[in-house]
Amino acid sequence: MKSDTDILVIASGPYISAFNAAVGGRFPAGVRAHELDPAEQVPDAVIGEATQIVLEVDPRDAGSMRRLSSLREHYVHVPLIAAIGDASVSLVRTLVRQGVSDVVSLPLEPEELMQVVLEASVRRDTRPRSTQKLAPLVAVARSIGGCGATSIATHLASDLAEYAGAAGAVIVDLDLQFGNVGIYLGVNARGSLNDLLEAGDRLDDDLLTSIIGEAGEGLSVITAPEAILPLESVDIDQLLRVIHLLRQRFGYVVLDLPANWTNWTLSAALAANSIILICELSIASLRQARRRLELFASVGIESSAVEIVVNRVENRLFKTIDLDDVSRTLNHRVLGKVALESPLVSTSQDQGMLASAVHRKSKFMADVRRLGQLLRDSSLKRED
Repeated sequence: MKSDTDILVIASGPYISAFNAAVGGRFPAGVRAHELDPAEQVPDAVIGEATQIVLEVDPRDAGSMRRLSSLREHYVHVPLIAAIGDASVSLVRTLVRQGVSDVVSLPLEPEELMQVVLEASVRRDTRPRSTQKLAPLVAVARSIGGCGATSIATHLASDLAEYAGAAGAVIVDLDLQFGNVGIYLGVNARGSLNDLLEAGDRLDDDLLTSIIGEAGEGLSVITAPEAILPLESVDIDQLLRVIHLLRQRFGYVVLDLPANWTNWTLSAALAANSIILICELSIASLRQARRRLELFASVGIESSAVEIVVNRVENRLFKTIDLDDVSRTLNHRVLGKVALESPLVSTSQDQGMLASAVHRKSKFMADVRRLGQLLRDSSLKRED
């Protein structure tokens, strides 16, 4: 083990004490321990210059899973090893797919720990960690297919680009099978998301520049692949590296998520600062929206990170469901609404244009700009 190795073991008191006894009170060179309960947040000062982190994880505790996700997001280049008691094979696979480098059992056995650490060290990305501030990441999810999520995602990304200065914004079409972002924006890019996912160690800013499309007004686009790809083909680590690179380059990053949920789509959602969940004023849409909120909670996504947006709202004298009903039904606040403005949106998208290019002062655009302002305000609050 090299002298500059700093392996940080984070676990509750009994496990640290048992490990200390197992090594005769002398931790191996380059290993340090810090006692924290499974759901207790890890201060940045504790992380320090850690080159690897061994973290106790309780999969039954939502707070513990949130802690895991937070460390994975903020220390993307540091191998993270989950320490779990009685881990099932399916749980191990799930954690590895979510970006965990490996899994060790609790209580910690010195030989097993050092073997796993050594293997993770071999796989470790040795590039220096960047101290550059990362752009806000917004993920747009849909309650049901056809609820207009991509329409809102593209227009919202364009609005955010206006306020991002020279850095601009980028929208990433993560719908590998039915993505329409490039079509809606009239973009014919030289490459697609698949080029970045298959790049491996060749992933860098030059490759990104070569495949990215431009929609104008500071908005860049990463389109979905031309060919339909199996959803399980995505490597989670590579996807997170792509997202991290985009957050370093742009002022805002918007992800248009697919309708189907997989381990990698959940990992992308976990990395987001805000998740915009699009629904409509229909029983089917609201039922599925509630199921998605339950899914988010089950994987440790904070309720405060999820924003409900109701699409295609009509101004009618008599309504069967209104926004207050939506909030009560979902037991979740509603960020806002977007007016139904047909055929403006569909017509503009068929021509590969934003609705603002046809009618900038429409009710639809006014609502989108209001959502953009709320998201920018939210980003500023998080910075404070």
